[in-house]
Parts: sequence; C-alpha cells; structure tokens
Amino acid sequence: MTSTRTKSPMSAQANSHPALTSLSYIEASCVATARGIASVAVAGMLVLAILTLVDVTLRYFFSAPLPGLNEASGLLMAVIIAATFPVGIMARNHITIDLLNDLLGKRLAKLGETIGAILILAFIAIIAWRFGVHANRLMMRGDETMIVSLPTAPFWWGVTASFALCIPLQCVVIARTMRELADEMASPHRAPAGVRRLGLPVFLACLVATMVLYIAIARWGSAMSATTLALLAFAAVWISLMFLVPVGAALGLAGLLGTAVLTSYEISLNTLAIQSTTFLGNANVSVLPLFLMMGSFAAVAGVSDDVYALAHALLGRWRGGIAMATIGGCAGFGAVTGSSVATVAMLGRVAIPEMRARGYSSALTTGTLAAGGTLGPLVPPGSGPLVIFALLTQASIGQLMIASVGPAALAIVLYLVTIGIYVRVWPASAPRNTPPKPGELTAALRRSGPVAFLFGGVLGGIYFGVFTGTEAAAIGAAGAFFIALYRRKVRRDTFLAVIGETTVTTSLIYVIILGALIFSYFVGLSGVAEDATKAVLSLDWPPAGVVFLLLAIFIALGTFMESYTIMIISVPIVTPLIVGMDYSILWWGVLMLCVVETGGITPPFGLNMFVAKNLADVSMAEVFKGVVPFVVADLVRIAIIALFPPLTLWLVTQMLN
Repeated sequence: MTSTRTKSPMSAQANSHPALTSLSYIEASCVATARGIASVAVAGMLVLAILTLVDVTLRYFFSAPLPGLNEASGLLMAVIIAATFPVGIMARNHITIDLLNDLLGKRLAKLGETIGAILILAFIAIIAWRFGVHANRLMMRGDETMIVSLPTAPFWWGVTASFALCIPLQCVVIARTMRELADEMASPHRAPAGVRRLGLPVFLACLVATMVLYIAIARWGSAMSATTLALLAFAAVWISLMFLVPVGAALGLAGLLGTAVLTSYEISLNTLAIQSTTFLGNANVSVLPLFLMMGSFAAVAGVSDDVYALAHALLGRWRGGIAMATIGGCAGFGAVTGSSVATVAMLGRVAIPEMRARGYSSALTTGTLAAGGTLGPLVPPGSGPLVIFALLTQASIGQLMIASVGPAALAIVLYLVTIGIYVRVWPASAPRNTPPKPGELTAALRRSGPVAFLFGGVLGGIYFGVFTGTEAAAIGAAGAFFIALYRRKVRRDTFLAVIGETTVTTSLIYVIILGALIFSYFVGLSGVAEDATKAVLSLDWPPAGVVFLLLAIFIALGTFMESYTIMIISVPIVTPLIVGMDYSILWWGVLMLCVVETGGITPPFGLNMFVAKNLADVSMAEVFKGVVPFVVADLVRIAIIALFPPLTLWLVTQMLN
C-alpha cells in the first residue's frame, strides 16, 4: 500500500506559469477550507468522547446516564466522519497498490494517478447524489430518533454537504494532477531503458484489459452466470489496481456496475445509499477514528518513550535486552496506534540510535524493529484492522479485541525467544548484558502508570461488560487526551497535528470501506461465496487444508499490501467460506490479521522492512538477514493459532460466561 501525496510545485515554478499560480492559490484556499471544517468536526469528536466518559461514569456509579447521548452521538459521528473527506481529497491520500510503480516510471505513474483521480471524482459524485436523495426522503417523511425525537434529516444533509464539497475539491485535484502530468511529459529526464521498454506495454495492457472487462460486464453481464460475472468484476478490480487506480474507487465502481447488471441501475444506486447510510449511522463506525485519536494523543504524550523505557528496565539485564525492549516498546506503543508502519516509524526513532550506540548489529536492529511493528495491529485495544473486520462482518468489536489477547501474548513471547536464540547463534550481533541503573525500573513504572491504567481500563471495561467497544474507544481517546493535557503536551501545534492525523487517516480508510460495502453487496448477491464454499467442499479437502492454503495466499498478499486493504478486499469472499466450514469468525479474524502482518516482514516486498531500512540507512540484504528468524517465529505462531483455536477463544468464552 502507498498513501499518495504529491507536493505542490515550488513558488518559483509557479511564478513562471500564471495559470499555475492561480491554480496554486485556489488549491491553497481549498486546503484551508477543508482543514477548517475537519478541525471543527474532530474537535467535536473529542467533545463527544469526553461526554461518553461522563455518561459511562454516571451510568456505572449513579445509574443516571445522559439521556439521548447515544442517539445524538451516532448521528453526529456520521457528520464528523463525512467532514474528514474534504481533507483526504485535498491531501490526495488514497490507498493504491504500487507493485508496478518502479516498472511504470514517473510519467506513466502520474498518468495512472490522473485516471484514478477522475474515477474518484465519479465515485464521490455518485455518493453525494445518493446521500442527498436519502436526506430528502427523511425530510419529507419527518423522520426522528426514537428517544429524544431529534430530526434526522439535518444530520444527513450535513453528510451530503461534506461529500458535495468534495466534488469541486476533486476537480481542483484533477487540474493539479494534469498540470503535473504535463510537466512530467515535458521534462527532459528520460526513464531507465527497462522502464521505457516494458512500462508502457504493461500500462496499456492493464488499461485495455480493465476496459474490456468492464465493457463485457456491462454489455453481456446479464447473459452470464452470476458467479462468472463476479469473477470478471473481481479481475477488473485487481487489474485496475495495477495501474494505480485507488482501491476505494475500483471497488465502488465495480460493485455498482455488477449490482446494476444483476438488478437495475436504480436498485444499484439505492443499494449504495442504503449500505452507506447504514454504515455511517452505525454506532460502531466511530470506533476506528476514536482509536486513531487515542493513538495520536498518546504519541503526543510521549507514550513511545515511556513504554520503551519500561521495557528496557525490565529486559535490559539480559543479552539482547535492548532488542527485547524494542519488542516490548513496539507492543506497548502499537496498542494505542494500531498501525504496523506507524509503530516501526515511531519506535525506530528511539530504538535505532539506542541499539547502535550499544553495539547491536544492523541486521538484528532492523529485523527486531520490523518484526515488532507487526504487533501494532494485533495488541489491543487500538487494533484498526480488527475494527474493519468487525464492521465488514458484523462481528463483535469487543470480542475480537479480547480474542486477540492470547495470540498477541504468544507473538511477544516468541519474538523474545527468537532474540534470545539469535544472540546465542550470532554472539557478535549484540553486546553482553548491561544491568539497569539504580532506580531505573521505579522511575519507568511511575512514568508508565497513567498509560497502563488507560490500557487496563479500556480492556478491563470491555472484558467485564462495563462499557461497549464503541464506548471503550471514546474513553480511550478522552483518557489519552487527559494524559497529554496533564503532561502539558497539548499545545496549538500538537492539537492541530492530532486533528490532521485523525482526519487524513479516517478519510483514507473510510473511502475504501464505502467502496467495499457496495462491492460486498454485489459479491453476496452473485452467490460467488456460496459457490466457492461448495467447490472447496467438493474437493474433499480437510478444512484445515483449505485454511492453510488461504493463509499462504494472505502471507503473499501481505508482502506488498497493508492489512487494511487486504481485509477490505478479501473479507467479503473468504469469510463466508470459513464460516461455512463451521469455524469461529472471531478465531478467523484474529488469525487472518496475524497472517497478513507476517506478510509485512516477508521478503522481498514486506512494507515494514522498507520502513526499517530507510530509518537505519542500511542495505536490504542486512534487513533480510535480520528479519528471517522472526518470520520463522511468525510461522510457528500461525501454526499454533490455526491448530489450537482455544488459544484465541478461551478469554472470549470466559467473558461470555
């Protein structure tokens, strides 16, 4: 996965092109407008999080919750999330698959980005139109909430306005992208010979294949079997992704066309509206942005330094202890960020200088950091990919988080054992142990107390049924804010940074989900999942054989795609197959995440490895050498989780009992 963000040209260049100067001015005005709207919206989300904390406290201790807060929060969160989309549009921060990026070269990559920008405009325009139709229907029938009788139409008109604003903003983005494409075409710099020889044929092949598939679906789709139609649509999505079409647009447009062929265009458009409004109106939709906010405030509060210092004080006495402390730090920081790449990037700034100063080899340093990053999405409570899995499958967010505790603990233990073996097999990779300084552990424990209380409170509240997963996310966000406030880390610049990170990442993920919703509906309507289940069962393979085949495929996908993307694209087809074989959906969600994250450290394309390489400025061979033992540890963990489901489900069973 790559988040594509293209910088504006330098002012000197802009001054030489009057049209470009006007475009830069318009773009700057649009960015300022989008940021202003998003800032107000996300600040409102923080207020809602604090009110939720008050509501849970009043309910638990005094049996006097705030009346109507849940109803109002659900509608307000729909408006807040929609308000983040203009910022995402202006940031051009869309998820694309850049597997062929080096082969295509800069010019073709920019051409692919331009095509993708036009498709994003089409998809956003359709969404805005259908949201407007939905809001008008609610207004005409005077729809109100059940408890406090709030009219719902104004909220959905607010959602519509945010998406409608995205249309002119995306037009500005297209103009900028086309200007950059023209500049690239006029550039005297030539691409390498391999790119010139292979890039254009590959790009044209993908483009033509995608167009042929879509024409075939539209023209002859009604005469095909539903399964064949779904497979063609799936192929069209994947091939279009190869020339850098954003994932959200590819899924959404394919889903709309496929549904229209199976039903009608009016039903397809109504389905998009129903799926999207149901999703944004779901109380659970706020979990991910709230956990993102929690992670951002935790980073502002210095959590990465705190958890690393505590891990160092506990583990530094053993040989390889600094590497072990890095694993502990990644687990602690990952629990609040929920992001693999972010964990590597944040902890790398602390761990790499520390390990180098102590004499650790580059291989062990980068391998430990890359592997530790995979703990980010797995260690609860801030596991974003598990939230996405829950939203797409209707599984319980709280139960998924509790189910991930056992596998997360197993992952940490196996990584620590791997480091212990590593430094004994290659003694030169790490210095001898250094005992902690007097008072170091006490100071680290005292410093980490508020953070440990926050984590324990969030997970404990879910486990003991004090609050729901949605309320846990709100309490986590409010708690992280108060920790940062207590430590006097909340300033104007840090607060704006939190808002920026939350808005951009929220829009980045949710535009994909909106596309995935209509594509998932189309897949379900086609019956391809049921046909796949019947086909697999007819092979007389044991269910475990099917599971391990899927796991191998996901490891391969994880080498060049982020866990969010894989979850969104594959869940609609694979999950019914797993459930059809009588496996637990909770077990599969956690196992799938473990496998996908292993792909992030599997050579040759694992994303975490590239981040660690850039931070440490070493050769890729060194990173490969360091990461292979951790891949072996991951394969052992995956086999244990796959063969012994009670490891995942035991805590959930205890919670339900």
